[in-house]
Parts: sequence; C-alpha cells; structure tokens
Amino acid sequence: MRYLFLQLAQTIPPQIQERADEIVEQVKANPVLMWTLVGVGAFTALVFVIGIMKSAFKAAFLGAVLSVAAWVWYFNIR
Repeated sequence: MRYLFLQLAQTIPPQIQERADEIVEQVKANPVLMWTLVGVGAFTALVFVIGIMKSAFKAAFLGAVLSVAAWVWYFNIR
C-alpha cells in the first residue's frame, strides 16, 4: 500500500506541488471558498457513510430472508 501511495505521489505534476502553498493561501484568504470546500467534503463523507449503511442493510435483509426461508423449509420437511 505504501508503494501505491509513493507511486501516486510521483504522478502529481511538479507545477501543482510547487503551487500547493499558493493554493492553500488562496483558500484561506477566501472564506466562501473554504466553507464551500468544507461543505462539499462533509456532504461527500455523509454520502459515503450512507452508502455503507445502505449496503449493510441490504446484506442484513438478505440474511434475514434466507434465515426465515431456511427455518420454514426445515419445519415443512419435518
């Protein structure tokens, strides 16, 4: 995993690496942009968590359906 991050870091163009401090200063100087980025970041994190929970609910529902089906089948063949 570390190798992947190192490779990814090397693919960033040098112009962006050199301008990183300038970009950070521009964001700090513009509070509207900063809060927009914070809002977008929080929203996407929320969407990510909801996606994980939705997937977990689907798995739990599938497990419940299969469990009920197994018990019904077990008691019907007895």
